[in-house]
Amino acid sequence: MTRQEIAIKIAKITRIIGEWKYRLDLDDEVEIETLSPDLLHIDEWVREIGLYIKQNPSPILAHQITNIGFTDLLETYVQEHKQEIEEPFVWALNNYVKHMRTLLSFCNEQSIEERGPYRDLIAPLANEQVAALLQRAVDAGILDCHYQPVPGTKVLQLKVIAFAVSSICGFPRAYMHFEKLWKRDHGSRIGTCRAPKCHTEYYEAVKALYPEVNFSMFEPEHTKAATFYAPQSEDDKRDMYQTLIRYGYIAPETTWETFSGIFDTGRFSRPVEWLKGQRQLAYFVHSAFHRFNKRELWVKGEYCFRINGNIPHRASFVTGYSWLKRVGWIDKYDVKLKEICNKFNHIEESTTIKETKHERLIHTSKCVFYTTKGDKEKRKLYSSLVKKDYIAPETTFSMFKGIFDEAEFKGPIQWTKSQAQLMYFVHLAFKTDNPFDVWVKCVHCFCFPNGTQPNRESMNSNFRLIKKRGLLDTFDIELKRIADNYTCVKMIETNAPDQTGRSYSKI
Repeated sequence: MTRQEIAIKIAKITRIIGEWKYRLDLDDEVEIETLSPDLLHIDEWVREIGLYIKQNPSPILAHQITNIGFTDLLETYVQEHKQEIEEPFVWALNNYVKHMRTLLSFCNEQSIEERGPYRDLIAPLANEQVAALLQRAVDAGILDCHYQPVPGTKVLQLKVIAFAVSSICGFPRAYMHFEKLWKRDHGSRIGTCRAPKCHTEYYEAVKALYPEVNFSMFEPEHTKAATFYAPQSEDDKRDMYQTLIRYGYIAPETTWETFSGIFDTGRFSRPVEWLKGQRQLAYFVHSAFHRFNKRELWVKGEYCFRINGNIPHRASFVTGYSWLKRVGWIDKYDVKLKEICNKFNHIEESTTIKETKHERLIHTSKCVFYTTKGDKEKRKLYSSLVKKDYIAPETTFSMFKGIFDEAEFKGPIQWTKSQAQLMYFVHLAFKTDNPFDVWVKCVHCFCFPNGTQPNRESMNSNFRLIKKRGLLDTFDIELKRIADNYTCVKMIETNAPDQTGRSYSKI
């Protein structure tokens, strides 16, 4: 094994773990199976890296290894979601954590030897200048003799110390090394801590420890008024406004005056509330406005929109849209949103990607199910579900059609059977066309007679049990027949009996 091969494997592990952490930050839940196929090999790679490092110690490689990070967080996540993650991935990740801990321990021992008298500091900070600067905080009772925060120390105080030391020492990234020194790689991160507008005494005292530092850049500047330049006509803008409301992209209470303000600083009154995810907002902002707003596109997106009342994260705009480009989803990520933006920019429909037999367009609505079926198939499905008493008899076809079209959605359909049967039906009927968020849509589109929503996590984990027990074709024969008729899967009767006395297989 050569040094170059080891460096490549470290880089691959860093990318995989980084992608996992990024998705976790976005949604609090990650489909592990959709990460890189190399994920199943990272435990083997870590073991090989460990053997190489022990025979060929290298401070540079050791530094790259420690920069991977998130080992404890990954272990916790796997333990909490092991029922939902496929067994090979659980095994690989558990072994990865085990071998990585051993490797990190070895790297830490090597680092301590190299740091000499500054062994309480991590390698990039292990020098006389940093130690002297941190000693001021030790003398002030903010850090202990090992340069760790004493109980009761505020995150903002640590941020001031990190900013001051980084400014004096010329570190290009002010908080990165200190987040590792103080073990804040996840949760309450120093760099994201915001300074309060009042009761500032406790961190002003910390600033006084470093009088030579200019703290004018410590507080992030508030985004200046920045609205989108759009040469389109008033009719084009109004049409976009009405369509975004119709399909549930922006809050229904958004007035035309509020929306039109994002095109005119003088008319701007307040940001528009975006109802979908941040990645969809990034997709919309870029698709609709990039042509004439290249320089400050994401600044304007941050200024003109809010998500759940919060300012969108500018860096996540960049990384989210970059990910869409990387996986080749720019023209198919959200077909409805793409259609809206193309119409706004007068892009002919013929230039957009069409759905093929081999690759369907991505549909990211978190409200309704994407389907390629027409009204005829939908009506047959509706009639079968009503006839067999799977949905409430008072459900009209007009209501039922709403689970396929946000513009026609009137409310969730009442499911009269168990959650397990609902889970089984939704997977058979809709999973193929909605592979990324079928359970989210199920929660939105169905409810039980008492008005409660289905439990998303429960459906996700319980369906895995059905698959493991081999009940995918026999859990509910009638529901399977209904779903297969809808998806055009033909069945033939076999000799093997199931729980209802009959069994079927696909042809």
